[in-house]
Amino acid sequence: MRSSEYQTLICTIDKDVLCITLNRPEKRNALNEQMVDELNSVFIKYKNVKNIIGVSLTGSGESFCAGADLSYLQNLESKSYEENLKDSQNLKEMYWNIYTFPKPTVALINGPAVAGGCGLITVLDIAIASKNAIFGYPEVKIGFVASIVSIFLIQTIGLGQARHLLYTGDLIGADEAFKIGLIHNIVDKGKLQLASDEFFSKIRKNSPHAIKQTKSLLLDLMGDTIQKKLDHACQMNAKSRQTDDFKEGLKSFLDKRKPIWGKI
Repeated sequence: MRSSEYQTLICTIDKDVLCITLNRPEKRNALNEQMVDELNSVFIKYKNVKNIIGVSLTGSGESFCAGADLSYLQNLESKSYEENLKDSQNLKEMYWNIYTFPKPTVALINGPAVAGGCGLITVLDIAIASKNAIFGYPEVKIGFVASIVSIFLIQTIGLGQARHLLYTGDLIGADEAFKIGLIHNIVDKGKLQLASDEFFSKIRKNSPHAIKQTKSLLLDLMGDTIQKKLDHACQMNAKSRQTDDFKEGLKSFLDKRKPIWGKI
């Protein structure tokens, strides 16, 4: 069954798994306001649906998700702090509703997953990548701060490894991502769905009530702490969008030149 109510997503139910595909291949499935709203909506909608055992998320075309859409980033410059804070809170809500979804979730990473796209991986339970996948947080290269997604990154790979990715903005391949614990498995391109099927076949053998309780327990152990950090991260996110470095970083990116950073 395929849902036609979304413009940036393809949603189907395969047996008892909700399969979500980010569907902006011409933009490398980059996040814009509509996609953020639709992702938020679909995870809320299916939160209490009893006939699914979990969710898989992938991207159409050759990319998983390239982070924020360029036109979306350009619009941030003209927004006030209050408008940027509200937008940051919407982004936070999307990540939070994915992170707290009560049943197992799987990322099927079919290509580059950077910035906010890499953030999506860290709020899903299991990350399975094809060998050609690329990961990273290049926000600092345009004078931006990966504030909201950094919280989930630290929880996934630890502070030390997170520092390296966030400070350098380096992109890494699937082997390195597996080594540092960002992803759980690497498969040949074209075998992501098979890997997903194998994972959910194991889930079907287990008590659904026990799985739901286990996930709830893990969320309870970290949830309150993360919520407080996310509120602070939203404020940092909004502030970073109004700095001279962000304006210069974005302009230099569009002009295809090296940025000229100010002194601090």
